[in-house]
Amino acid sequence: MNEGVVEERDGMVTFRYERRLRKPTEVVWKAITDPDEVGKWAGSRPDIDLRPGGEYVSYHGEGIDPVVDRIVRVEPPRLFEHTFWVHINPSALVAWELTSTEAGCELVLTHTISVADLRAASETLAAGDSIAVIMSRNGAGWHHLLDLLEASFDGSAVAWSPEMRKDLQDAYAAMLS
Repeated sequence: MNEGVVEERDGMVTFRYERRLRKPTEVVWKAITDPDEVGKWAGSRPDIDLRPGGEYVSYHGEGIDPVVDRIVRVEPPRLFEHTFWVHINPSALVAWELTSTEAGCELVLTHTISVADLRAASETLAAGDSIAVIMSRNGAGWHHLLDLLEASFDGSAVAWSPEMRKDLQDAYAAMLS
């Protein structure tokens, strides 16, 4: 398992994942920034205006519920940073950092969010869920998404079931205790 790390410090929570991918940086860059490529591995095609201040629109709930975020930084093919569900989590940022390696590239994904935003989410969108449950769900979600990205490079499928999702969420919950 390519587990991520979850840290809480000074009112901020950071999810961090490192993946060593056997594809050149330019291929991975395209996979995370080109809407058609993202749609191939993420399950739905976003709208991406790839420039600082541009919109990053993802679709949820059978592809009909748009979430409009903003692109913060774009430094091809090294850094892509955007907000994440900014209407609920105004502090949340996601950064995709790519570094070339001899075998391909290293992808480091970080998702930073304030505890205050997590608290607000537990009272609105995720009403009834504790902050710990929201955090473990986010941790498992990013993990699974990166598994899908990695599998897309070699055409393999990623097994996924409610039991596997629960096991992964439980593994992230254990990191938080």
